[in-house]
Amino acid sequence: MAALQDLQTQKSYKYLHEVETLAQEILTAKETKMQIANAQNKFREALRAIESTEERRTWIQMGTVYIERPSSECKNILRSEIAKAEEDLDNLHKKIKEMVYKLRDLEHEPRLEGFTLKPISVAEAKALHKGFGLID
Repeated sequence: MAALQDLQTQKSYKYLHEVETLAQEILTAKETKMQIANAQNKFREALRAIESTEERRTWIQMGTVYIERPSSECKNILRSEIAKAEEDLDNLHKKIKEMVYKLRDLEHEPRLEGFTLKPISVAEAKALHKGFGLID
């Protein structure tokens, strides 16, 4: 009888460990997502500041070093960083969704309905309007 209780206790500990580990990974990913979003906002602020000035050269921080580069080059660097941050955010968002689905499966909860919906494209919207006779 004691061996059966030990086995059940081990299974319970293993289950709780899996659930807590996955929940911690979700929280860590959300924190990372917030950090990337904040960095992306700072890049946007810097890009707007450079675009609003008439200076031909701009100081930009690369790691721990400040360098002076042409403003157009700095704009390109910032745009690429914004795009990279956007891509990272999308990947993290997908990863978090997958982890939440896995967590709900571990907890024997039903899947969330309606959270996998995606907006229609402009072409699809035009086709719908045309199909309903709203556009000639």
